[in-house]
Amino acid sequence: MTGLNLIARMRTAALVAMLFVAATSMRALGGMQQTDALFAGTEKFGQGAKSTTEVNLDKNMLGMVGKFGDDGADKSGTELAKKMDFVIVHEYEYASEGQYKMADVEEFRKRLEDGGWSHIVKERSATESTDVCVKLDKDGQFSELVVITAEPKELTFVHLKGHMSLDELSMVGRHYGVPYGVSKKDKDKDKEKAK
Repeated sequence: MTGLNLIARMRTAALVAMLFVAATSMRALGGMQQTDALFAGTEKFGQGAKSTTEVNLDKNMLGMVGKFGDDGADKSGTELAKKMDFVIVHEYEYASEGQYKMADVEEFRKRLEDGGWSHIVKERSATESTDVCVKLDKDGQFSELVVITAEPKELTFVHLKGHMSLDELSMVGRHYGVPYGVSKKDKDKDKEKAK
């Protein structure tokens, strides 16, 4: 394990711990979760899933997470968090193929055909598909980003809302250990080579 990998893992572990504490505190205070009309109903994909991951960060939670991303005098984590309204992720992993219906996924894809969404990636294969859609604000910055990926044993929905440039959006990923310009498929290939 390289030093950079170890640092990224430590940062991720600390982030997860902080989110857990913050979420517990919010529940104790009666805090509400961010609602997401776009992906309302995705919980049906949790039936039969061997694991589910739900991330729901509103502006206040993002502010706390952003502070974690700061590095000494570098306050870019806080500055990026101020530009974001929410991040919502629904991920479902299944023990075997055929545990969800692609027609049900299409219901959510159709929601992206209206309301000013632009498809920037639309990938289809015999067993996998990916959709990446964006909305731009009047200044040409990203106001929303949606990613839907469907694989035989995994289904992911991501919805990010905020106002930021493409560079800032990329920085959000890099800030939390997502290498710039490296796709999931490239990472999977690297894992296979390491075996």
